[in-house]
Amino acid sequence: MVIKVYISGISGNKEVKKRQQRVIMILDSKNIKYEVIDIAEPGAEEAKDFMQNNSTALGATIGDPNPRHPLPPQIFNDDAYCG
Repeated sequence: MVIKVYISGISGNKEVKKRQQRVIMILDSKNIKYEVIDIAEPGAEEAKDFMQNNSTALGATIGDPNPRHPLPPQIFNDDAYCG
């Protein structure tokens, strides 16, 4: 059982950055082990595709209330979508 947190290290959206930081802070405070997967890194296309195809929540923001693709952060337990 591995918790995977999909993030974007180069997001220009402040709301997305805050959400990413909050998820990681909560997991750290609960001493939950997790793996961070940065979908913006070169060579992470497969991870990005997995996140986009298996996430059910799109992560709407104030600036983009109807995103076409799921926005980070997205959390998975192995391959099971958590939120």
